[in-house]
Order: sequence, then C-alpha cells, then structure tokens
Amino acid sequence: MIPNAVQEIIRWQTPLSYMRRTVTEDTELFGHRLKKHDMLALWYISANRDESVFDDADRIIVDRPNARRHLSFGYGIHRCVGARVAELQLVTLLEELAKRRLRVNPVAEPVRVLASFVHGYKHLQVELTRY
Repeated sequence: MIPNAVQEIIRWQTPLSYMRRTVTEDTELFGHRLKKHDMLALWYISANRDESVFDDADRIIVDRPNARRHLSFGYGIHRCVGARVAELQLVTLLEELAKRRLRVNPVAEPVRVLASFVHGYKHLQVELTRY
C-alpha cells in the first residue's frame, strides 16, 4: 500500500502551488477566449482537490484508487524530471519507518516556506516513536 499512499500524500501536499504559462496563439479554453501572450496560472493545488476527479478530495485516503492522477509534478512534457526520484525517496522512507515500526510525530508548529510558488516546509520539528 506504500507506493499508492505516497501518491496520495503527494496529491494532498503538492510541492508547487502553481505554474505560469504564456499563450502562444489565440485560442479558446473551456469557453474562455485566450489571446496570444495572455498568461495563465495552472493551480496544481486546486487541481489535486478537484471533486470531479477525486472523491472526498480534502481527505487523505491512502488506498485511493486514482491517487496517481495528481498534477503535483506537472504533466506531459512539462512533468518534473525529478518526480521519480522524489517518489522513490518517499517510498523508501515509509518502508524503512514501517520496518522499524517507527511513527513520525510533529512536536511543534511547522515553519512554512514564505513563497507563493513553493508549497512546503522550511522547518518541521518531529520525534520518532515506536508503535
């Protein structure tokens, strides 16, 4: 279940909030006219909570059947080249914690990165306990 849980965690805590793109030619998107050079913000954090894609989207459900449909690392040719490494690191971390029967418990309020682009933590103090 760990590989799927990792996808669900990444969906729920996307590393980047958004990505900006520039329209290259006049077009229409979902009924909206876009002109060449218009700028769009692709809100990954919003897409990953889209109720039309993810049932009960504001909850972490580790066995969610479509957890991999998240857009946390972008999509297509714009997918993060380090996505697989990040996924493998998280899978390895959770597997090793499980082997050792360790649980991670926050012991203080997290300090978030002060940026609109990065959706992450600067500092999170934790303790490891056995279960």
